[in-house]
Amino acid sequence: MSRSTYIWLGLALVLAGVAYLFNGRPLLPDQPYAAREAEIAARPAEDLSPGEMLARLQKAARERPDEAEPQYYIGVLLRAQGRTDDALRAFQSALRRNPEHVPALIGLADAVVTRDGGIVTDPAARLYDRAWRLDNSEVRAGILAAMPAYEAGDLQAAQAHWEKVFADLPADDPRRAMLNAMRAEADAARAAEDAE
Repeated sequence: MSRSTYIWLGLALVLAGVAYLFNGRPLLPDQPYAAREAEIAARPAEDLSPGEMLARLQKAARERPDEAEPQYYIGVLLRAQGRTDDALRAFQSALRRNPEHVPALIGLADAVVTRDGGIVTDPAARLYDRAWRLDNSEVRAGILAAMPAYEAGDLQAAQAHWEKVFADLPADDPRRAMLNAMRAEADAARAAEDAE
């Protein structure tokens, strides 16, 4: 290396050291991880940064290794941060602990849809369908379960599924308007096919 390269390298090291002295905390004592975890656990959730909340959830997951809830909430947090692949793994981890955890089924399906560019693929539809069958109050999951059939042009199958989803809703439920709109769209599509 030339002499000027050594000069520039030395100058960069001096500038980095000065920046650390002003912006870093060289005199701050080391803080053991367990003490830091305890401090995070003692603070209200609304005062935590996303990283601190993740640390709190990971601690809960270690303390309750057989429960799905901590893993589910880790997935929710990771998905909110845009870490879809990590969220997928967290939701899968929750489902290994409880295969019938409806929020984790829906969270996993939503993450699959995000990963697949916003399209409800067959794997996501199967997850939505399972969640809806376990808890038929999950109307959104029931609706999305039929989207691959609808997108493939199998309007009859999609509409038959939607009828089952809405069967238990009260007559004055506002979500019935959604069903009526889907029926009208399916009817219009069928009429267009018959006219051709």
